[in-house]
Amino acid sequence: MHCGVMVTGYNQGDWPRLMKGDYGRPPAIPDAQNMDDTLYMGELVEPLGFDSIWATEHYGSAYSMQPNPLQYLAYWAGRTSRVDVGTAVIVAPWWNPVRLASEISMLDILLKGRRLHLGIGRGIAPHEYASLGYPIDQSHKYFYDVINVLKASDGAERFEFKGDVYDIPPTTIRPQARHKGELTRDIKVAFTTEASARMAAENGLGQMFVAGDNVDEMTDKVRRFNAIRRELGLPPDQPTTLLWMYCAETSEEAEEGWTYFFNQLTAAQRHYFEWNNPGYEGIAGYEEYLLRQRADVGTAEAGFAARRSTQPIGTPDEIIEKIRAMQATISCEKLVVHVFYGGMPRDKAEKSLKLFAEKVLPEVQAMPTPINPKSLG
Repeated sequence: MHCGVMVTGYNQGDWPRLMKGDYGRPPAIPDAQNMDDTLYMGELVEPLGFDSIWATEHYGSAYSMQPNPLQYLAYWAGRTSRVDVGTAVIVAPWWNPVRLASEISMLDILLKGRRLHLGIGRGIAPHEYASLGYPIDQSHKYFYDVINVLKASDGAERFEFKGDVYDIPPTTIRPQARHKGELTRDIKVAFTTEASARMAAENGLGQMFVAGDNVDEMTDKVRRFNAIRRELGLPPDQPTTLLWMYCAETSEEAEEGWTYFFNQLTAAQRHYFEWNNPGYEGIAGYEEYLLRQRADVGTAEAGFAARRSTQPIGTPDEIIEKIRAMQATISCEKLVVHVFYGGMPRDKAEKSLKLFAEKVLPEVQAMPTPINPKSLG
């Protein structure tokens, strides 16, 4: 199994200030200091033997201080020589598609033969859409226009495109990629509803789990998605799965990891559902998030108990067993672990990462990744 590391920066301690709207002072711990610690953690990924470095895309809050992921991954392309890189995710509606295709092509050049694993999403937080000036109620149109421009441009000497949003005259992507024609073969996308799953399958996209539901829900989503793919004459898909990791020598020590995980769920709740969020009322395509907001199912408390069985938090043996069980139920092909989150001190994150690399990573990388019967529609 391919095993990568998410390298993204948070400023967990700044949430009380943000929730109070106290913008008359800066964060108690500067963002640059948090990012320096994140970069330090990123430097460990290749020497410890992991397969890839991953980045995400967010704006405006302390939740994930990671804007343009391609800029960030270009930095890691220059800092490393062996690992691949991945996006989880690029938020497609926030990009001009020609610019995005050009930057992906350039990053493919900079990687000098290594691969870019593309995860692409639609975006959830209204405040991010508002600050960037894109209409959230048209996010589906923007998303699939951008996806289809990427596909049309990949491998083409010249292409044009006319969609719901973008009308692109004949143009060329330069520099042409090393892996020209292969960049968009296995795009993964995060989705929750049946309608979104069908649209993803119809556009030839695969599945990505970010943070993860409980095992039964994840298994059901994979099964339903592959049933749709079968209806369309497509082969079954094996998802990429992102999980939160904390590795310790004993179960007692590992329990601290659940505190950081709960902090991270709380930060996500604030970023998506509470801070600077006018709500999802009347936003087409976000009806499920409106229901979640009304029912408080986006809260940290609601998601915490269900995810104790899925997140690789525990001793090395416990983590290996969780990952093995995950592969057996959802047929995951790639695993990406978050390693530095929820206010975790850097020294503890480093200790956890090194222990995982020593005692868990070899077992994970040797783990077969078959498509299991439970994953077939």
